[in-house]
This record gives sequence, structure tokens and C-alpha cells, in this order.
Amino acid sequence: MTNDEMDKFVGSRPLPPLSADRLKQIEALVVADLKPVRPLAPAGVYLAAFAAIVIAGCLASWFYFTGQSGWEALSSLQKLLVFVPLVAIAVLLIFSVVRQMTPAARYTRTTALCAGCVFLLLLGLMTLILHPVHESAFVRTGLICLRNGMAFAIPVAFFSALVLLRGARLSPMLTGATAGGLAGLVGMAVLEIHCPNLNIYHILVWHVAVVLICVIAGAVFSSVTFRRPASNQ
Repeated sequence: MTNDEMDKFVGSRPLPPLSADRLKQIEALVVADLKPVRPLAPAGVYLAAFAAIVIAGCLASWFYFTGQSGWEALSSLQKLLVFVPLVAIAVLLIFSVVRQMTPAARYTRTTALCAGCVFLLLLGLMTLILHPVHESAFVRTGLICLRNGMAFAIPVAFFSALVLLRGARLSPMLTGATAGGLAGLVGMAVLEIHCPNLNIYHILVWHVAVVLICVIAGAVFSSVTFRRPASNQ
């Protein structure tokens, strides 16, 4: 028997009426786990909150480090080609993560993908404007930068998570990766401002590692913490 024939057969048979007690039982089962939904604040509030977290993370580095050695080591053109893409990526990530907090929002994945493309563009520009230099202490100095970058990325990730808890988490892995990328980007920006090492290998390995670690950690942590319970059906 096909599905259409089954539908006609079932539809042609009158259903027995339900008693009032049975209807009350069904109603009790439906509303048993219903809870009032906490309304979301306007998107502008969350945009401002994430922007404030990012700016605060960058400003805090000015009190931690002495001087801005990385900024001073760059030429005017290099500053433009490095920090304009960094700002653009941060804006795209903030917009994407705020949209991911809102059910039925549009362009969340597209915006995150655009941020990734701009990040690759940034790396390409860096390889053009910076040059490889031999370092005898490549790992030792690199680990110092990795530690410093993570020291600023982790607080940004923590406060970003507090904001994310106010919204929906419909795609935990993507949301975690996006928020992690934003935190890692702050760590990388701090290093670009304060690290005077312009060796392109140093930057591509150790500075970029801060972003990659935060993206992976954010995706794993969010997907495990906020995963949906498996259905018993």
C-alpha cells in the first residue's frame, strides 16, 4: 500500500472522540516542560558589548607591555595593510556571532566565511610586505609570543561567552568557532602592536597559532557544552 492509499484509508475512518480526562492528560504532557522564553536584547546591544570586549582587550595590552614595539617597527604602508584587515575581520566576526545568537537570522555562515577569506587575504599581504629572517631562538621567542597572545585571548573568550549565554545557540560548533576566532584575533592584534619581530615565519607560525588554537578550542568547547541531547525516539 502506497503512502497516498494509506492516507486515504486512515482519513476515511472516523476517529473515536477523546474523553475530557484524556485531553487533560495530553495537555499536561505538552505543557509540562514549557518555560517562558527570555527575550533577546536588540542586536545593537550585543554588537556594542562585543566591540567593547575587543577594544578593552587591546587597550589592556598597553598597560601590560612597555611601548608599542611592533607598531613602531612597521612602516606606514605596512600598518595600513595589517591593521585595516584586522579591523575588518573583527567587525565581520562580531556581526556573525551576534546574528548566530538570534533564531532565524540570515547571513551568519556567509559573514563568518567572509571573515575567513579576509583573514587569508591578510596572511597573503603579510607574506608580501614582510620577509623571512633566520632566528637561532625561533621556538623560544615564539613560545613567548604564543603565551602573551593567549593571555589576552582567553579573557576575551571568557567575557564573550558570558554575552553568548544571553542568546540562542542553534549551531554551537559554528558559534564557538566564531567567538574563538574573535578572541584569537584580539590576541594576534596585541602581538602585532607589541611584538617587534617582523620575521614572516615567526608571525605565520606563532601569531597565527593564537587564532587557530582559539578557533579549535571554541568549536570543541561549545559543541561539547551546548550539544543537544539525543532523542529517545
